[in-house]
Amino acid sequence: MVAFGKKEGFSKRERLRKQRDFERVFKLGKKVWIGALALMIYAQNSLGYRRLGVVVSKKIRKAYQRNKVKRWIREVFRRNKDMFPESSDIIIIPHPRLVEKSYAELLSEFKKNLLRRENSFHGKKADSTAN
Repeated sequence: MVAFGKKEGFSKRERLRKQRDFERVFKLGKKVWIGALALMIYAQNSLGYRRLGVVVSKKIRKAYQRNKVKRWIREVFRRNKDMFPESSDIIIIPHPRLVEKSYAELLSEFKKNLLRRENSFHGKKADSTAN
């Protein structure tokens, strides 16, 4: 088996599963819009790794659409963990408009919005002297 350096799995330990964890993130978390496609709420944890939870509203009418959106979000997280805040619990709530988009558009929005905010996730101030 060949290791490629970047671990892209999505194990059980990386999932938010307990109601109290979701409630803690909703209560204490910071909110960030990912374009107009999704709301991300994140709160620090003491585990040393990221955990993801996805909450999809029934405003996305069809179950197959809700499931597709959840799969897409998990895939973005699985393949791009570095974009998300370290040692944090993350809840992503997709906007119903997301079903009209493609996976590529979703990935592009996440990359554009999260990479721009990366310093604020890690508690760093933007360097105003940079050219």
